[in-house]
Amino acid sequence: MTYTIRLLRAGEGAFFEPDELYEYTPSSRINSITIESIESDFAFWSGQNYHKLWDLMLGELLGARYRVVNVLGSGGFGHTYIAEDTQRPGNPCCVLKHLTFASANVLVLQQVRRLFQTEAETLERLGRHDQIPQLLAYFEEKQEFYLVQEFVEGHPLSDELTEGVHFAESRVIALLEDILGVLEFVHAQGVIHRDIKPENLIRRDRDHKFVLIDFGAVKTLGNTIAEATGETSLSIPIYTSGYGASEQCLGRPQFSSDLYSLGMVAIQTLTGMRPSQLPQDFNTSEIVWRDQAQVSDALAAFLDKMICYHYIHRYQSAIEARQALQQLSGEAPAVVRTTSKAPHTASARTITPTLQTQFQAHSPEVNGAEHRFANRVKGIKAVAIAGGAIATAFALVTLTRSFLPFAPLPTPSPDLAGGVQSASSDRISAGEKLLSQWQANPKKQEGVEQIVAQNHTKAVAALEAARLSDRGDPETLIYLNNARIGTEKSYKIAVVVPLGDTFGSALEILRGVAKAQDDLNQSGGIHGVRLKVAIANDDNKEDTAQALATILASQPEVLGVVGHGISDTTLSAAPVYQANQLVLVSPLSSAVQLSNFGSYIFRTMPSDRLTAKALSNYMLNTLKKRKVVVFFNAASAYSLSLKTEFKNALFYNGVDLMNEFDFSRPDFDAADSVETAIAKGAEVIMLAPDSDVSDRAIQIVQLNRRRLKLLAGDSISTAKVLKVAGKEAVGIVVAVPADLTRLPFQRQSEQLWGRNAAISWRTALAYDATQALIVAIRNAPSRNGIQRTLSQANLVIPGAAETVRFLASGDRQSGVRLMTIVPLTTGGRTTYGFKPPSATLSPGN
Repeated sequence: MTYTIRLLRAGEGAFFEPDELYEYTPSSRINSITIESIESDFAFWSGQNYHKLWDLMLGELLGARYRVVNVLGSGGFGHTYIAEDTQRPGNPCCVLKHLTFASANVLVLQQVRRLFQTEAETLERLGRHDQIPQLLAYFEEKQEFYLVQEFVEGHPLSDELTEGVHFAESRVIALLEDILGVLEFVHAQGVIHRDIKPENLIRRDRDHKFVLIDFGAVKTLGNTIAEATGETSLSIPIYTSGYGASEQCLGRPQFSSDLYSLGMVAIQTLTGMRPSQLPQDFNTSEIVWRDQAQVSDALAAFLDKMICYHYIHRYQSAIEARQALQQLSGEAPAVVRTTSKAPHTASARTITPTLQTQFQAHSPEVNGAEHRFANRVKGIKAVAIAGGAIATAFALVTLTRSFLPFAPLPTPSPDLAGGVQSASSDRISAGEKLLSQWQANPKKQEGVEQIVAQNHTKAVAALEAARLSDRGDPETLIYLNNARIGTEKSYKIAVVVPLGDTFGSALEILRGVAKAQDDLNQSGGIHGVRLKVAIANDDNKEDTAQALATILASQPEVLGVVGHGISDTTLSAAPVYQANQLVLVSPLSSAVQLSNFGSYIFRTMPSDRLTAKALSNYMLNTLKKRKVVVFFNAASAYSLSLKTEFKNALFYNGVDLMNEFDFSRPDFDAADSVETAIAKGAEVIMLAPDSDVSDRAIQIVQLNRRRLKLLAGDSISTAKVLKVAGKEAVGIVVAVPADLTRLPFQRQSEQLWGRNAAISWRTALAYDATQALIVAIRNAPSRNGIQRTLSQANLVIPGAAETVRFLASGDRQSGVRLMTIVPLTTGGRTTYGFKPPSATLSPGN
């Protein structure tokens, strides 16, 4: 596409003249200056620090109806415009969202198209509320996607929040009452807004009510596309600094995350200070604000609960918060308001915020650009409703976690609970639906449709054709093996993985499960009975994992489960499996809390205690170093477990950690942390991140610049680390549960999946977990029989890299392997990979 662009403002020394028109196509050069990006309202030019503001697409007619008259904002995967509807009397204004992405992959395009339609339907449902903008239209043009939404005349709350202005308490209560009523409706749809801030609360001119805007998901979809296409540099954080709750900053929002954001907005109105200006208690991370406002103790206590650092201590629903607010003001709790424009039905889905770049997220000047631009349209003072486009993440309501030893979670409101069963069921498939978002093709879709129609012969033919076009897709092979069984007798197990933003590791797990199933069924099954596998997607969400475990436990044909993707979801779901006597074999959870959890809980992943011992021994005995700091995520069960075990292992050797740096702290600064460690004389950095903070861990690797020795847990062993950190990662020593180098399993997997498919220790451990269930089913094909078999002290199970033996604790009797990152040069091109270090110390071998 070629754009006609006009320079509106030039910095001193620029090579351009204001108001001069230029033709722009991607990768073109204008006046000998290369455009690096046009991913925001500002185009950045090589070698200069000047920001140039451009008009893009002005005058273009889109969808043969909508003429662009102004630009509101842009992001890495889309643009937002004000447009005129040329087919309505008076050409009224509307807001037009444009999703763009650079991918020639037909499969990605198909998935974007499907997700676009699904999310448009969700936005249509949300727009039925009087204080949420209506979706007017959505369409595709030239393989690009557009949403058209209501244009609301009004002004953002941010216009009223000039510095030093304090709202009266009654005015703040009215604001809270108004927005909580909207959030009741939003959350009842299973939707988390995720970007509540003053700029997104529009006071409507006609009635002075607040309209909640920016139900967008372009950033989430964009980040998923970036992951799928390898363009990880385009990833955009999905929150606004200062208003985002800690769990949201880590990519794991709850319904109460919206309450946190609203609470911060209310505190801003009371104090006249932006969130970034308010201090935090160093020990608790709680916001310190009361001394900056004249406020009653009752309202202050209410807001303190709204903004608790940990989500389990907040109000758990907008209904609960609104009832508490009404009691505070002496009113009787009111019935949930029904201000929707039409009846609605609940659906569990997460819609995420609008097109906003990293630059915008931290710039008040850019955050205010939306309404300033709108003021230029025909002289109307208005703010456009920047509605959303597409989501790839799904959210389930919070379930009661009633099994000890875990802290209880609140029971969901009645408005939310009804959709849990159906929403969770939609996440499970034995071939009836596609779950993997980025590995779809027409033949695979045809195979699924034939399975639904019970035409298993045609399903087999279609899925075999799909395998020919994409050998690396494990979902296809699992459904193919299921279709080959048809209506014959079979044994059934399930595998639960996160198929959302972290789908890469999920596919590695599925390849291990699919290989075990394929090996078994190709050899005739268990006494002639073949194995069926159902796939479930928990998106690494604890509540979702628990809901899925409940559904799987209720299906008596499911004999065992392989899952989940991280320790947090495993620990959340484990009480359900244990209570329902359904065996869970975890391929990836290493948290020490899983040891001795229950007689139905097993794992093929070594405990963090072994990993910590291996890394500490390597540091002390091979590196001969004793001064170490650790980086971890206190919000992750896995990360906290590994950090604690590493600290204990050092203590037993007479060594203390010099310092601990928590990735999850809102004030975490990667550069300052590294320099602080060096200044204090540290010799080694130990990285214990989880997948939620992997980007921050990569930052540490890059900023360290190989000055200090680096040790790391298994979460660092990803292709992303190799690609992004590159040469700065050379020399990192990583503890992993298996080294597949030169093993038959590696060669067999490459033959099955092709050389381009990722095969890792995750694949091996998932294979081992599936093999454990297969051996147990062969011995005693019932839930109790499987548990008794796996509990036998003398049981030996053939595995991918070594045999599997379970201890009485449910842990695997095994050790860990140490690997290091090395450069690999082939044909003049340097890449990076994992190899065993020259000296490896691994306990238990």
